[in-house]
Amino acid sequence: MGFFDAFFKEHQRTKSEEIYDKALQIFNSPELQNQALSGKLADKVTHGEDCDIIPGSYGRFGHDRTNPIPVNGPSGEFVYLSRLRLRRTGSMVFFHKAGSVDGIDVFELTNVSGKFVDRLYVDMYHPRCSRRYPEGYTLEKEAVFPRGVTTNLPDFPKGLYKAIKKEAKQRLGIDVADKESDCIDVPAVQEALAHLRKERPVAPVMKPLK
Repeated sequence: MGFFDAFFKEHQRTKSEEIYDKALQIFNSPELQNQALSGKLADKVTHGEDCDIIPGSYGRFGHDRTNPIPVNGPSGEFVYLSRLRLRRTGSMVFFHKAGSVDGIDVFELTNVSGKFVDRLYVDMYHPRCSRRYPEGYTLEKEAVFPRGVTTNLPDFPKGLYKAIKKEAKQRLGIDVADKESDCIDVPAVQEALAHLRKERPVAPVMKPLK
């Protein structure tokens, strides 16, 4: 290999590292994420309540629609949920957006084996992500690889890996995804989610007794 070939290869490697470093910076900076917003969404996010728990909320944090997780826009959802791990096993979780109810986004989550499925509620109209985490989870100090999407996948988790890379390209400028998201037991997850949706449908809001 000649000098110029070696120089070019080193330059390319450095350029790739720069792209990844920039993506990682965006992934962990609510300020940079919010700068990418526009219009009414930008206004609602930047002027939202800066909080870890939404004032006046009640019920189980994240698990009940009356106590959703505050985050900063769709990018905040993308980041926060990618940082979650199961407390008992330390396993990563993977997610997609199941829908929205009264302005609150509903996400379905699973692990790679499909033995775990769950539903979490998220409110994206806040300037940053909450530092708290729902019962049964822990929160990594920083996001490294995205593990889900903020759109609905009708056959979730089928096609999740490619969908994550597509959204990462849009939000971070690089098509990256946690490789384990391509190894999920799809039939097991779909069976477990069918049971979850039947046994725990999204319930209407019940106001607390005074």
